[in-house]
Amino acid sequence: MIRISWNRKLSMLASFMLVSALVFGCGQSESKPASSEKSGDKIDKIEITVTHYPTGLYSLPYEVAVDKGFFKEEKIEIGGIVPGSGGGTTVRNVLSGKLPFGDVATSAAAQSFLSGAPIVIVAGSVQTFSDSFYVTRKDAPFQKAEDLVGHKWAFTSPGSATEAVSRLIFEKANIDPKSLEFVSSGGINEGLTLLEKGGVDATVIGEPLYSTKKNDYKTLFRLSDYVPKFEQSVIVTSPQLIQQNPSLVKRFLTAIQKADQWIYQNPEEAGKIFAKYGKIDETASIEAVKGLVKLNHWTTKVDVDGMNNVLKGMQYTGTLKTGTKIDWKELMNQTFLPQDQQIDTSKLIGN
Repeated sequence: MIRISWNRKLSMLASFMLVSALVFGCGQSESKPASSEKSGDKIDKIEITVTHYPTGLYSLPYEVAVDKGFFKEEKIEIGGIVPGSGGGTTVRNVLSGKLPFGDVATSAAAQSFLSGAPIVIVAGSVQTFSDSFYVTRKDAPFQKAEDLVGHKWAFTSPGSATEAVSRLIFEKANIDPKSLEFVSSGGINEGLTLLEKGGVDATVIGEPLYSTKKNDYKTLFRLSDYVPKFEQSVIVTSPQLIQQNPSLVKRFLTAIQKADQWIYQNPEEAGKIFAKYGKIDETASIEAVKGLVKLNHWTTKVDVDGMNNVLKGMQYTGTLKTGTKIDWKELMNQTFLPQDQQIDTSKLIGN
């Protein structure tokens, strides 16, 4: 039986409102990024929103781009990064039109578009679920996902990415979802509490918390062991910004691409930057970043298999009706990406 708390429902609604507010806010006439003159060069001063900033690893390219000056090189000044967790302040900032870009959950972007919001995906961001693991108690007999048949499997919330990828894991492992008890924990920490008290037999934990607490549990698998590609988050903007200031879109993505490349070349220093911005354990941060670098976690290229896995997961969880048509030419604009990062959208679900 799935347990759903009203707090989680409200949180999901707030997240959806945030994405919608982002695109509608950017569409307002006053949404043009503020600019200033420095040494005769125009600087676009903007605020952006990033999922789970600053402690989620979605944040790392943005933290690096600020810390190493890649935004400044592209004549962009980041006035602030708003955590993509909802809340009145975030919504008010978005509605003021000061957030021309957002790094958001791919499923939320797709749902907003299908609901009529004029949202445009201009790049990928995080293309794997390598930052999360399933764990069990140290004394538990389980070794892999297949061993959980007949037991209790926790995910965070209904319709979440963890529920979607769980369904994909079941498919990959030939597990009938009805053969185990699927439990909504309400969150990562709540799931770990349930696990410790015997309320569930396996639950999900993400980085960098995993690298800090992994010795407290038995690790069953990294999610990407079963589902190698999963387009967790994408970079979105509005059609109005693309039309009014295409140079800003191009320069913004260039800064992120510089940051991605720098992370792969300097994983240890990138881990230190992540620890600094998130005020979290440096050793765990370095370990987490090094592990994700090996698995090509960050890229502005949208992965075809990763995107289709997100959409398939949405179909499994009921957040996307099977057979729904998606106008990919309207939802995705790849003209700001290098040619080798552009994909054939005819291969995506929804055509």
